Amino acid sequence: MALASRGQRDLDTGPAAITDTAELSQVCRQARKVHLKSLLLATALVALVLMIPTQM
Repeated sequence: MALASRGQRDLDTGPAAITDTAELSQVCRQARKVHLKSLLLATALVALVLMIPTQM
């Protein structure tokens, strides 16, 4: 995710710049999908925890 935001990839030889624009756009699209899914899951979990009644 961090490498995608910088336009890089790691193929076991260390970070390298992505030069192909089609590949870069695909990697960025996948990163956005992961960020969105993470945000939705976190929101759902927080909502679930807030619904748990507390004792007074």
